[in-house]
Amino acid sequence: MTSGCEKASEVVQALARAHFVLITSHRSPDGDALGSELALWEMCALLGRPAVVVNRDPHPASLAFLPHLEKVQVTESVSPELLAKADLVVFLECPGVERPGFPELQAKPLVNVDHHLDNPLYGVVNFVDPEAPAVGEMLLSVADAAHIALTPTMATCLYTALVTDTGDFRYSNATPRAFAAAKRLVEAGAQPAAIAEALNDHVPARVIRLQALVLGTLELQAEGQVAIITCTSDMLRAAGAFPEDTEDMINIPRAIAGVKVAVFFKAFAPNTVRVSLRSKGSINVQKLAAGFGGGGHENASGLTFPGDLAQARAAILPGVLRLVESA
Repeated sequence: MTSGCEKASEVVQALARAHFVLITSHRSPDGDALGSELALWEMCALLGRPAVVVNRDPHPASLAFLPHLEKVQVTESVSPELLAKADLVVFLECPGVERPGFPELQAKPLVNVDHHLDNPLYGVVNFVDPEAPAVGEMLLSVADAAHIALTPTMATCLYTALVTDTGDFRYSNATPRAFAAAKRLVEAGAQPAAIAEALNDHVPARVIRLQALVLGTLELQAEGQVAIITCTSDMLRAAGAFPEDTEDMINIPRAIAGVKVAVFFKAFAPNTVRVSLRSKGSINVQKLAAGFGGGGHENASGLTFPGDLAQARAAILPGVLRLVESA
């Protein structure tokens, strides 16, 4: 079996051969996605390789403190000029080629760096490690393979990736490996207290207004074991908020005593409902999401349902209830 160090070296070799690198991640970027993208952009700069970060959706307000954010282009499609210029594309934290929302990139040579169990190894280089606590942690191996010394800005981005994907080190992926990475990143200049404050204590008022509306939809089913919340485009308008402002709201109902699965329905566009699933313990929501073309982790997954809100509820909630009943 090829080791992680060898795969990290293959990533570095691909970067070294490239003339221009395009870096992207999944739609609705979270801390692991954006932190990893920005850290890899800096690695490319230190390797003398021009690079750009391109995302389909804006980042949530909680990540506005990350260094190098000005390097991110948010666009509905990659411009023909940029597409012609990039001779290597790096997908970070994408268990499928469709996840970034840029089908035009799929014809390019792809480097696939991910930690999802269901990744189909679609790249010319596949650095996939399901045991990794975050893609940000995996990029430490890439920095080592490239003989790049971690900078404070890089450490800030990677620590943010790590702390958000482990739920502040509360999830099951908060392994010794995660804490070893955190130690190294703090030693390199990441400041845990400042990052925690930036992530949690600078919430825009519109997000609180939206939370109030969303939490007003709270439903408990299966004797309190399933929590359901909903957000619509009307709620966004009423709060003056944006789709990215819903990031992490699902963790509020997930925290309710007795809840084993939390479901968040987000209906922002006609005939399209984004569904976030979170679970506790051994309940595997990834399999349920995969049945609808989605994916993720055992305790944190998502999918996009082609239909209206009523249809999405009718299709997905019976499966959620079966998961809880069989647990």
